[in-house]
Amino acid sequence: MKCPVCSAELPNTAKFCGSCGTTLSAPPTPPPSAPTYQPVPPPQTPAYQQAPPAINSSPAYSFAGTPPGAVKKRYKVLRLIAVLMKILAVVIGAILIIVGLVMIVAGATSSAKAPTAFPDSGPTALLGGLVGGLISLVYGVLVFVFLYAYAEWMYVFMDIEENTRLTNEMLSTKK
Repeated sequence: MKCPVCSAELPNTAKFCGSCGTTLSAPPTPPPSAPTYQPVPPPQTPAYQQAPPAINSSPAYSFAGTPPGAVKKRYKVLRLIAVLMKILAVVIGAILIIVGLVMIVAGATSSAKAPTAFPDSGPTALLGGLVGGLISLVYGVLVFVFLYAYAEWMYVFMDIEENTRLTNEMLSTKK
């Protein structure tokens, strides 16, 4: 480094000139350069943690000559029975609910009638109509729920069989 006044040769660490005594300012520090960032590649996922490829990702992929995603439906009669069971659940449930409502209305109207052949039947008819009607309503709802649920369970087991068969076909064609 050189002295700016007398041009004497000075060491780089000098704070003043040894010949003329000029105080030397520290050499200007270079402006910090912008850090260069290198993109970090994403971590590699091990093969055992990667998601499996989609089963029907290519249109040419099929099992046993069926189009992709289509599985031959089995147990047609069992499916028909399940549908009929659902219809039966709705019909029987509706009938029992209507009977319960009619019993409640009949019990309420018979207690408010004018004198009948049985003069003491007023409160008994009302109580019998209400209790019998409520029992019929509850029974109708329960019959509907249980029959409908039974039909749905039939579908669940048929779906389990279908999925098992599809999985078996997929695994057998991969070999």
